[in-house]
Amino acid sequence: MNILNFDEEFDENLDEDLESESSEQDIIESKTPSRGSKKITIYFMSTIGPGEKKQKLNVNDGNLISDIKETVGNLFALNPLDFHLSHGGITLDENNPLSEYNVQNGDDILLIPASIAG
Repeated sequence: MNILNFDEEFDENLDEDLESESSEQDIIESKTPSRGSKKITIYFMSTIGPGEKKQKLNVNDGNLISDIKETVGNLFALNPLDFHLSHGGITLDENNPLSEYNVQNGDDILLIPASIAG
């Protein structure tokens, strides 16, 4: 009967191989805006359809309104073309970042039907 002994010592340093591989890899840069942007929690309220619905979402205030609308559309099962976002009585322009509208942590943003928004 053969008995295997696994208490052998190895001379290899596996950590060194991992360190050299990671230093050779390219650095991946984020596509998310980072200059001056911050994560905030916003409440999106929709009166589109039956009843009022409210969803909480953490967003980067450097994101474009168009990107936020797409995410919000998925949350409420709405087509982003069918609504606009409004904060403080102002319709948010899809080509601007959220940070341009002085939206603060905990604020409400309304979803308004595209046919009503001006």
